[in-house]
This record gives sequence, structure tokens and C-alpha cells, in this order.
Amino acid sequence: MGIIEMYRTTNEKKYLDLAQKLINIRGESEGTDDNSDRVPFRQMRKVIGHAVRANYLFAGAADIYSETGDTTLLTPLNAVWDDVIHHKMYITGACGALYDGVSPDGTAYKPDTVQKIHQAYGKAYQLPNHSAHNETCANIGNLLWNWRMLQISADSKYADIMELALYNSILSGINLEGNKFFYTNPLSASDDYPYALRWNGGRQPYISKSNCCPPNVVRTIAETSNYFYSQVKNGLYVHLYGGNKLATKLENGSDLVLEQVTNYPWEGTIKLKIAKIQASEFSFFLRIPAWATNATLFLNGKALAVKAKAGQYVAVKRVWKTNDVLELRLPMDVQLIESNPLVEETRNQVAVMRGPLVYCVESPDLPKETNLKEVVIPVKSNWAPKWTKIVNADVIRLEGDALSYSPKNWKYTLYQPLKNQSEKKITISLIPYFAWANRGHSEMSVWMPVSR
Repeated sequence: MGIIEMYRTTNEKKYLDLAQKLINIRGESEGTDDNSDRVPFRQMRKVIGHAVRANYLFAGAADIYSETGDTTLLTPLNAVWDDVIHHKMYITGACGALYDGVSPDGTAYKPDTVQKIHQAYGKAYQLPNHSAHNETCANIGNLLWNWRMLQISADSKYADIMELALYNSILSGINLEGNKFFYTNPLSASDDYPYALRWNGGRQPYISKSNCCPPNVVRTIAETSNYFYSQVKNGLYVHLYGGNKLATKLENGSDLVLEQVTNYPWEGTIKLKIAKIQASEFSFFLRIPAWATNATLFLNGKALAVKAKAGQYVAVKRVWKTNDVLELRLPMDVQLIESNPLVEETRNQVAVMRGPLVYCVESPDLPKETNLKEVVIPVKSNWAPKWTKIVNADVIRLEGDALSYSPKNWKYTLYQPLKNQSEKKITISLIPYFAWANRGHSEMSVWMPVSR
């Protein structure tokens, strides 16, 4: 990526040639799965190794394609994207499930082919929660890769992944006060977990040995404005939503100044107010997130007869004038999400999402003497969004009914007969995943057993 940026900055072809050379020689000599260079790049179809290196590699290859149009790069890029998104990515957009593992993991017993991998993608559907590595830099790499795939395709599925990672697995990498950080981003934390992990929970002001994540997450948040819009000959793409102002020039040289007014992601109403424009015809392409069914559009307060399909961009074309207001309304329904049953750790469990945000239950929000491990979510539970303050941030929590079962004694016990347990109805609050571990030591879980 850096070499391509040098080419874009200097327009000296030697940098483009070098970037192409580095892709072409990958895997030509003896490489490793951990470094994603055991085979030539164009032969890659699955990703197994170090998640940070892999995601940055894919982002760089997408950069080369955008400058050269080399279609031989698209086959591996599309294949590994499908492998990551549909088999190896967490619900938070996080990547790199394993602290340590081995690859490849085929059916044939070939010891000479086994290699150690670390901070790595594992097998398909291998997504542990307590021991999830999910380095913050890998999650940022997921954003950078999907941003480049979006630019070369205009396919909203890439923007959906960008948004998912930004609001969840990237934002979780920094605390609400902005001075402590996560190196890893697990989806569960328990005082009873029997292993001492190398990066064992708790936010830290400084991460020794691998101090890459704190500056990377701060840089990423600071440059988020780069990802909101893309300009094309016939209009303006709006990829992300949030309060901001844009001042740019259209292809015809005229000025466009607009303000995006919204309290997204807490609320689903987004208004694009045109503050300055020379009357001209072009299109706004608004992304309808894949989770947003029944989205509606309004122009100057009147409903538009435009079909806004979830998971696509919707085009609104007209002669725009100063003071026009284009409004998008996204339903912010609470959804219970289940995983593919091949993900063994989350079978018969659910996660809770509202809009682009993944929620979790954290021990400070449970009733007294309620053990997090005994909390069960009913399928027909109702969730009420309510404002609350965590440290210095106003966030929306979800308050709803759950069930709590009397705890069992599992000390020195691996298995025991199933017996009826007394249950009671309780009220719990869920908070956005990115906001956990801001109130001192706690237990936490994104996934919870479900009562059907």
C-alpha cells in the first residue's frame, strides 16, 4: 500500500513496477502459510496465516489492481474475501481467531507440510470467543482491504463490512477516554477461564513489544472522514453516515457544499442538506445497509417513490438546488443473530444487534447474584433502547427480559446429568460491544444461550 501511495504521489512508474514485482515474486521461493506466501499470490484461494499481514497484503493487491487493471489479481482477491467473510470473520468484523495454530489442515496426514501459524486465521468456522485473538491491527486491515474493494467495484457489501468493523472491532480497540487500548479483542471474558493468555484482557495505556495497535487505531479514527464519500462522473456516493460537512467540486467544476445531519448510529434518520450548489443534474448514491429492511427516502419532506433495497446503493437523480434536503430513514430494529451451526462455540446461542452495532452483556449490568453464564435470552424478548452514560460517553443500551437459571457446581466435574433448574425472569441491559471494559474489571459475552 505504501509503495502504491508513493506512485500516486510522485507519478514515478518505478514505484508501480516495484509493487507489481513484489506481488509477482511472492511464493516463487519457499514461503510459509504464516506469511501468506507458500504459493504464488494468484494461486491463493484460502487464507490461513497471520491475519494482519494477510489483510494488508490483500489491500495492497487491490491497490495494484486499481492502478493497472490486472484482472488476474481479482480471482484470488474475490476468493479470499469469500473465505474470510463467510467462514472466518467474527460478527464484530474482527479477524484472526487464533493465538497459535497449525496449517494446512487438510484430510491427508502429511507432517512435512504442517507449519506453525500465529495471530492467524484458522479453519473455516473456527471462531473461539474467550481465546479470540482478533488483533486491533487485523481489524483495521479488514477495513483497509474492504475500502479498496469498494473503490474498484462500487459494491455495497464491502461498505457493510467497513461499517461493521469501524463501529465494533476497531472502536473496541480504544477506551472511551482515548488513553487505554486493547491489543486483542475477544468476544467473551470470564473469571473462570482456565488459561492465562499472552494478552489476557484489560485495557492498557501502553502495549509493550507490539505497540502497533494504539497509534494505528488513533490514526484510523482520525482519518475516518476519508471513507464517507466517493465522487464519480455522474454523482456522489455516500458510503457511511454520521454528522459531517462536505465541500467539494463536481466534474463540471461547480462547487458542492452539503451537511449530513444525523445522530447515527443511535438513530436512523439521515438528512443531506445542500448548502451550496449551482443548479445541475447528478445522482446521490446512498448505501442501504444489508440489515436495513424497509428503508425510505424523502425529498424536501415528501416521500420518494424509489425502491431502497437492503444491501445496495439507491440512486436519486434530479436537478439539485441550494437548500434541497434529501432524507434517508433507516429502521433501527433490534435483531437476534445466530451463527452457522458449524461454528461449534456459538451453536444454540444468539448475539444482539441494533443497526450496525453489536451488543454484549457485561457483568456490571446484571442483577445482584446473577452469574453471566446462567443468563439465557428468550427468542421473543423485547428490547427497549435507552440512553445511558458510560464514563464520558452517551450511548444507547438495550433493556430487556431474560432468564436466569440456578447455577450448578462444576468444580472437579467435566460432565453431569441434566436436571431441572429453577428459573427466574430478570431484566438485563446490553451495551455496545465497543464500550465494554470501561468500568473496571468485568466479565462479558457477545453470544448468549437462546431459549426457543
